Amino acid sequence: MDLNPKFQIAWRVPDGGRRVTYVSDQVPTFGADCRDLDVTVERDGDVWHVWVDPEYDLTVESAAATVSLDLQHADALFLNGYNSWTDSWERSPRANMHGLWGTPRGIVDHWVLDASGDYRFARQDPRFGHQHGEGYGYLRFGQAVSLFGDCKPDTGLTVIYEDLPENTITLEKEGPNRALAAGERVEVLTLVLVEGTLQGAFSRYVELMGVKRRPALPLVGFTSWYRHYGDIDAATLRRDLVGVSDVLLAQPLEGALPVFQVDDGYAKVGDWTRPDLERFPAGMGAVADDICSAGLVPGLWMAPFVCEKDSHTFAEHQDWLLRDAQGHLVMSGSHWSGGYALDTQNPEVRDYVRTSLSTATRIWGFKLLKLDFLYAAAMVPHAGLNRGELMADALDLLRESVPDNTLFDFCGVPVVSAFGRCEYCRVGCDVGLDWNDTLHMRVTGRERVSTKNSLHNTKGRAHLNGVTFLNDPDVFFLRRDVKITDSQRTRLLSADSLLGGVLFTSDDMGAWDSRQMGIFQNALDTFVRRSRDLVPQGEDHGELETNNDSYDEEEEPDAPSSALNSEVMTSDMTQPMPVVDMTQPMPVADKIDTPPASDQMEVVPESDMTQVMDGLDMTMVDRPLLAAIEAAEREGDSPEESDALRDSDDMPLETEGNSHE
Repeated sequence: MDLNPKFQIAWRVPDGGRRVTYVSDQVPTFGADCRDLDVTVERDGDVWHVWVDPEYDLTVESAAATVSLDLQHADALFLNGYNSWTDSWERSPRANMHGLWGTPRGIVDHWVLDASGDYRFARQDPRFGHQHGEGYGYLRFGQAVSLFGDCKPDTGLTVIYEDLPENTITLEKEGPNRALAAGERVEVLTLVLVEGTLQGAFSRYVELMGVKRRPALPLVGFTSWYRHYGDIDAATLRRDLVGVSDVLLAQPLEGALPVFQVDDGYAKVGDWTRPDLERFPAGMGAVADDICSAGLVPGLWMAPFVCEKDSHTFAEHQDWLLRDAQGHLVMSGSHWSGGYALDTQNPEVRDYVRTSLSTATRIWGFKLLKLDFLYAAAMVPHAGLNRGELMADALDLLRESVPDNTLFDFCGVPVVSAFGRCEYCRVGCDVGLDWNDTLHMRVTGRERVSTKNSLHNTKGRAHLNGVTFLNDPDVFFLRRDVKITDSQRTRLLSADSLLGGVLFTSDDMGAWDSRQMGIFQNALDTFVRRSRDLVPQGEDHGELETNNDSYDEEEEPDAPSSALNSEVMTSDMTQPMPVVDMTQPMPVADKIDTPPASDQMEVVPESDMTQVMDGLDMTMVDRPLLAAIEAAEREGDSPEESDALRDSDDMPLETEGNSHE
């Protein structure tokens, strides 16, 4: 890695004229009026601090660092995507990146497809070898990586641009959204360059950021979204709760929290303290009580920085809505009756957010909040704050609004801003009820709904798990009304249990037959065993405790995860797993059959899938399994797509998606 980066500061003088100052070790500072800005670069080990100290009042637009790297000979390039939904996995440096350039502008505007990604502020380049991402990235050479990133995302968003022909990576950070006063010394970029194994380099990067993961136990359980979407009521949730509690509390859950999460549909988006009393006549507090009485942790979905057009909040508080420089309302997307961003710098909005979250936790009694569409707080720089500052401030507002022991699962959030601020975080797009959506939906952006892309991201962002937060890979499916193959269904569950810190489903767990139950139990065994390594000794987990009433180690010793273990480590993973024969059709969810003898799960001694997670280096995670996941990702593609993939230097480049549409 080149340890002599070149720096470039773009700034404006009081009359609006633009200037650029260049700094490097090889040449002195140069550029028009460069002495008026007074740029200083200080190196401290793996970190370069870039300071400006202006001679007079001026505005810094951006600060950039260009690093020479051997892109031509790298095995893979990873550039973290902006949003938790944005596609983020290793690609060839020679690949290009999907965007919205093939989508008609009228469609983009009508469906607000460019709201949740970086389309409005990052340069979108369709050329091969000109990919981009946000926050950090790395080049991989075998098992070694060269990692690059900005160390202080709370002071500004950093976009990373690849230039393959020039063999360079450029990190460009937004400047303060205000004028700097004469003599005001400000750090405008904090560059990190680290080499090592992936997990070692990433852990070092997080350490240099000053980020510490919030202590939390892994989660296992149910969310209502992919079973009912927004069509929920108290009676429906009570029926689901019976099956979920019967299944979960019969399992050995040592070191994991059993959760029942209520998703969207209990109120208009934005009217969080006004639940639909026709659907929930006893209120949401009664729902939380029912979940607690069943022995599970109650969770609730909210989107605190947006409201929909049909909400009371939209109708009664137009002054709360975020507006752009032209005074137009800022839409967060086309979800619900139309989503609109709230101005988180408005004191009344801040009180509203505090009241909404406090009501859900302190009054209703929910212990876990899944907080979604959080990117809305940073859509437009305003109130003297840039995007990075707005996002950090908004996420800190969430934490100060709830009791200390409240668990957060962030979603739809700029990922780097979430480091250390939540216990759990989604790391990919929403899964869908099929593999990769319809062809026309595949041009709707990098944040679209796609089970295939979600699985890619589970693997691509696995190095975050247990370092910055516990990864939420979204749900797995065992039920039969989802249009994915048995192999894809198995790989989805395998990846979630191996690489995540949240193991959720939206299936009717009470309707699982014995075979489906066996598959889940073996995945859960792997998840629980591996999750013990994600809980540092001596952590304080607040008042939440795991439910171990049904587990007695002396009576029921640990058994290996046969459905995930048996031949997984040695066989061709493109073939069905022999212990749980996924080539045979699964029975429908409400039909209980006794599986044939050949389908009974076997106990295979000394075959423990958790062993692949013993080391900290995620580059060493079970390559045969990950190869199988990649193979499953390609299933369901057309022959033309499969041929293109075989002929390409890159992994599949399908884009991904968001939720609650």
